[in-house]
Amino acid sequence: MDDADQKSTYAAEDMVTTWLDAVSSDTGVVQVAVSRGGRRRSVDFTPETEPRFSNPPDVTQFVDQVLERLRQQARTYGSNYRGREKKPVEVQAFRGWKKATYRDGMILLPERERGGAWALRGLVVVHELAHHLNTGLDGAIIDAHGAGFRATMLQLLEDIGWTEIAAMLREAHRQLGLDGQGPSGDGMLAKVGKMLRHAEGAATEAERDAFLTKAQELATTHSIELAVARAAHAAGEVSPAPRFEAVRLGHRGQQSNVRYIELMLAIARTNDLRCTIRGDNTAVTLYGFPGDIDVAKALYVSLVVQMVADADAYIRSGAHRPVHGRTARAAFYSGWTTRIEQRLQRARWAAQASAGAYERGIDQVTGEPSGAQLPALVAKEVEVRDFFDHMRRQHGVRGTWRGSSAVADERSSEHGRDAAERARLGREKELSA
Repeated sequence: MDDADQKSTYAAEDMVTTWLDAVSSDTGVVQVAVSRGGRRRSVDFTPETEPRFSNPPDVTQFVDQVLERLRQQARTYGSNYRGREKKPVEVQAFRGWKKATYRDGMILLPERERGGAWALRGLVVVHELAHHLNTGLDGAIIDAHGAGFRATMLQLLEDIGWTEIAAMLREAHRQLGLDGQGPSGDGMLAKVGKMLRHAEGAATEAERDAFLTKAQELATTHSIELAVARAAHAAGEVSPAPRFEAVRLGHRGQQSNVRYIELMLAIARTNDLRCTIRGDNTAVTLYGFPGDIDVAKALYVSLVVQMVADADAYIRSGAHRPVHGRTARAAFYSGWTTRIEQRLQRARWAAQASAGAYERGIDQVTGEPSGAQLPALVAKEVEVRDFFDHMRRQHGVRGTWRGSSAVADERSSEHGRDAAERARLGREKELSA
């Protein structure tokens, strides 16, 4: 079988292992020099802990954990691997030391004593598992180390909670010119949606740590790439244009409608969107580029479920008494939304700094972007603002939304802020040895 991409795929993974070996033991961060848009810049990664193993038999437990996790996810969300996660995998040692390999449901790894220490690490094992999962139901190999294999390995890394290592591998693919410049808009939205679905099903607070952060960073990075691509279009070429879309948030007469609107406005502000609000507070209209609107809707659907569930749990606990439940719920929603917007904004700034969107990156004191913004992003902001102003004039939209009234229940607001700090904003608890 032709395996033209083998050397490039191995080189990308070798690049990632070099980065992983350079992670600071104090901060858990590694700074990587990359080339983007013809410019060299530094990117910070905070990878998950990669397990190391003493000998091939020690890998068996890790492999079993990974496959069981994939089976559980398949029962809830459907299989990403054509059911291959149901097939067991054995791990055995062999006498060679130069390579690890997979064949017919078996991973063969060299022994440490024979010079195989390089293979007894998590990324190598995941590579061999990706071969198992990238095999057809009849056992036929789909592709050895081509685009299909690379997509399967990235999917596997994300499914086991190694989302930062997956981001590092994507960066390595980009540096070596593999698989274009990243996912399409539909692919990006699917990844955001999957992160959010996994987050909603999280069973512990450990799994509520960073999923939305990763979703927002992915959306922001993709939005920057599209803005740069639009700015690079030659005159006369057709490029995506802003549009508007109405989104219904509640039923007429619901007192919580204004709180739902505030949540949507917070999401919209962190995704380069403008909004108008329907007079009866049942819907908003989003104005901006299609990809940003799709991301905002996906984030809202996930976050509003979490916000309501957290508020329900708070009210049932009785911790709000003697304040009336309706008042406490409103204060809780207000605090929750305030903190969520802060977290989304931090994720956005981190993604912008990583993508080189600001001249001097992130200010170490304030945590905010510093320096001039990329011209493409300035142009995007102006285009959205002009479109919004034009549509408001065309539709005769006037006035200013008054928003919600302040609620004098600081205790419930604080509980809301605390709950939002624990909201599912990123990667699941990762597997370790």
